[in-house]
Amino acid sequence: ALQSAILEPNMFKCAIGVVGVYDLPLMFEEGDVAGRDSGQRYLQSVLGTDEAQLKAFSPSYNIDKLKAPVLIVHGGEDKRAPIEQAESLIAALKKAKHPYIYELLEDEGHGFYKTEHRTRYYKQVLAFLDQHLTL
Repeated sequence: ALQSAILEPNMFKCAIGVVGVYDLPLMFEEGDVAGRDSGQRYLQSVLGTDEAQLKAFSPSYNIDKLKAPVLIVHGGEDKRAPIEQAESLIAALKKAKHPYIYELLEDEGHGFYKTEHRTRYYKQVLAFLDQHLTL
């Protein structure tokens, strides 16, 4: 969803990233996929190895094209899309002084399973959408 808001910035009033991959080159360095030989082969075959192209499809490297405010929700123990993905995006958003809200669910992984976290997540999403969308 976040990359779509970068590719079509006039189409979105806001964007939400949930346990997302925002920095494709970083996928080769961090997380459970990167940590396996088979994972490296998978990433190379699916994503390719052209760093310029990987960056072109990574929100963290294209914040200047983004107009919509962003809500980022991430699990602190996510091994699939590790926390470094959210940190990369947040660093880019801060550098660009782009509006965002960050919700870290520290003891969750690649998804939210605890009732209190699901409740917090959905309340945050509803409040964010209510703030940015006019129905």
